[in-house]
Amino acid sequence: MIKKLNKYLISIFCVLSLNACDSNSEKTQKSLEDRLVDSFTQSEQAVRDQVEAIVSASNDKNYKLAMNKLGILASSKIHSGEQSQAIRFLMTQLRYSLEDEDLLKKTEQGEN
Repeated sequence: MIKKLNKYLISIFCVLSLNACDSNSEKTQKSLEDRLVDSFTQSEQAVRDQVEAIVSASNDKNYKLAMNKLGILASSKIHSGEQSQAIRFLMTQLRYSLEDEDLLKKTEQGEN
C-alpha cells in the first residue's frame, strides 16, 4: 500500500515538474498574440493581414520586425480600448523578449 502511494506521489511530482518546465513566457506571449488577433477579428482584411504578419514575426522570434509592424498598426487609426490594450500589452512583451535576447547574446559573447 505504501509503495503504491509512493509511486503515485512520485508520478504526480514528475507530471507537475514537467508542466512547470513549460515556458511561461511563451504561454503569456501566445495569449497576448491571441488577444491581439481576437480584438481585430471584425476589422478590414488589410488590418487583419497586418495583425497576422505581427503574430508570424513574433512566432519566428523576429521581435524587432514584430515591434515595428505593431507600432505601425498602433499609429494607423483610432482603435477601440480593447485593441489599444492588446497592442500595448504585446508591445511590452515583445520589448522584454528583445531585451532578454540581447542580454543572452551579450552573455554568450562575454563567455567567449
